[in-house]
Amino acid sequence: MKGYIIYNEEEAKKNSSFIEKFQNEGTKYDISFQYVPYEEYRRYEEPDLVINRTRDYRVSMYYENNGIAVFNPAYLIHIGNNKYEATGYLSEHLSYEVKDNKWIANTWFIGKTELNSFIDDEYMGRLISNLTGSADNDVVIKSVDGHGGSEVFLLENGVNNLGKRREILEKLSGHDCVVQERIDSDSSDIRVYIIGGKIYAAILRQGENDFRSNYSLGGSVKEYKLDDYQESYVMKFVEALGGSKIGMAGIDFILAKDGSLVFNEIEEMAGSRMLYECTDYDIVKDYVQWISKFI
Repeated sequence: MKGYIIYNEEEAKKNSSFIEKFQNEGTKYDISFQYVPYEEYRRYEEPDLVINRTRDYRVSMYYENNGIAVFNPAYLIHIGNNKYEATGYLSEHLSYEVKDNKWIANTWFIGKTELNSFIDDEYMGRLISNLTGSADNDVVIKSVDGHGGSEVFLLENGVNNLGKRREILEKLSGHDCVVQERIDSDSSDIRVYIIGGKIYAAILRQGENDFRSNYSLGGSVKEYKLDDYQESYVMKFVEALGGSKIGMAGIDFILAKDGSLVFNEIEEMAGSRMLYECTDYDIVKDYVQWISKFI
């Protein structure tokens, strides 16, 4: 079988060893994986399967429309790269037993055309009060399509912090954004890796001198064992997201101080560096094995 791994050129350079792992594992299952540049994928003849690592759902849609197995599917890539669309999708597909409890931080969408309202005291006072109960409370603002925590900002003291609001506005100009209440979490979150609609592993990420817990920003990581209740809870999100339609992805949950999991985002193009560095899991090996049985 011929398999394509599609990356844009810059990402392919950074992930060359990741691509090589797929190629090495593929030989065990008679799958020949080839890197294909995102900029040229339509010029290549049709393969048997595709791993789309571009964050562009239209790539998956192109192959889906031609009857070719593609991981991940277009709908998952779309919501995995728009935090606000993801909340709407889950609101429609999650079971009522999850939605009857607090499953996500209170959220407000701000389109890029109205982002200047962020420095308006009256507008922000009303927004933050609706999210947190008081215009003086902390909130988090982030672009809907950012990755790695680079477009996530903490606004402390709410409406009273005009200087910080101006600084954030400058950095997020031109982006659709969401503003959310800050969840009290000690800067901890859990990345749950999914393969083929099943929980594969979980990693606890702990922020270091930063409210964000991203490993790429210097946070520490270690394997995390979900208890039975947490596994059952996470699986409700997996089922809502399509179950076995998911190839390899991550679902991130904030670990609140009371021990509850609060959904944060879907990472359909989940990186695996921290998984290799702090566990004995070989996610590429197991993912390729799953693909070989799926096709």
